[in-house]
Amino acid sequence: MHTPPDTSNPGQPLSLGELQGMGLLNQAPGAMAFRNATSPRLPLLREAPSLEELRVKMPELGGISPEAILDRFAALCRAVAPRREREPGEAVDSGDDVLLDVVGFANGRLIPFSARAGWRTEATPDPLLPGFFEALARARVGEPVAVDLVLPDDYAVEPLRGVPARFDVKMKAAYQVTLLEESSPELFAALGRGGSLDEVMEYIAGELIAERDARYLWDFQDHVMKEVARRTHVDVPRSLIDEEIRQRWAEAEYPILVSLRLPNERIREGFDGWLLDASTRSEVEYRLRLALGLRAIAERDHIQPARESAEELFSSLAEKTQLSHGELGRLLQSDKNLGRRFDTLTMHMAVVSHVLSKADVSRE
Repeated sequence: MHTPPDTSNPGQPLSLGELQGMGLLNQAPGAMAFRNATSPRLPLLREAPSLEELRVKMPELGGISPEAILDRFAALCRAVAPRREREPGEAVDSGDDVLLDVVGFANGRLIPFSARAGWRTEATPDPLLPGFFEALARARVGEPVAVDLVLPDDYAVEPLRGVPARFDVKMKAAYQVTLLEESSPELFAALGRGGSLDEVMEYIAGELIAERDARYLWDFQDHVMKEVARRTHVDVPRSLIDEEIRQRWAEAEYPILVSLRLPNERIREGFDGWLLDASTRSEVEYRLRLALGLRAIAERDHIQPARESAEELFSSLAEKTQLSHGELGRLLQSDKNLGRRFDTLTMHMAVVSHVLSKADVSRE
């Protein structure tokens, strides 16, 4: 099931628990190796991966299509549109913003990754989960809804493709969205991207170009990291993969299942689903392999974080959490776990920067 960004509480700073739960300080592939550089649970490499002839193929940068600009314009118009909260018992309509608690079941067991608490999204048909949002249009605010459907052939959990499923949904709130008149001064003021339609479209095109360029750099880094992982020759223990998945699940899904007051056997099913999911295991194995390779490179090449990089990360984190630099500094000092994660990611950024400086690009 798709998970768009949660915009239910825009402009509010993140709490400490949210900061930890989102993993803002521990998202990057390979960062886990620097949590504790002397940890006995991590196998040691006999030799760090070579950075010689580190080349990756990248496609040419594509253009920005008119369709992409129009799609972004429509999304922005919806984002700034006035909303009216529907009354308890009032019927939900297609196109509403909805606030949901959701959990899915298939083959008599909880569907891994299906649980959502306080999920804000748009009640419009989604090809990733046909029939789900269509059923919500018959719901009433405050009432539970059971949605029965057949999971699509491209569902993310491969063994469940084509399997009948039931999603238990609580409609916590719904908001009627009324779009502002196109080309109206009110719309242009709300968008903040120019005083005419042409100016807004030009501004959006610039934003999309900047996003494309940033995505290209991220893709370059991803290609390089995958090549480093390929050059890292180590057997990642199954127990280490299990432990990493357990930590992820405990941070991401376990609190949601508890908040939904599911019985212990259902909570255990959720964890088992994560543990047995082939794509999750493959991703975690890759990240651990990369982590070990990056740690070995850092030790071999005597990498140390630059002060400027730490300051950049600190400022970025302050912006994301909407905390002042002083508040964030006190937070990192008061919570040793967060402080360690900050140091972890700073070290990770240093070694990634070193690796990227050795990489060349060839065009496809």
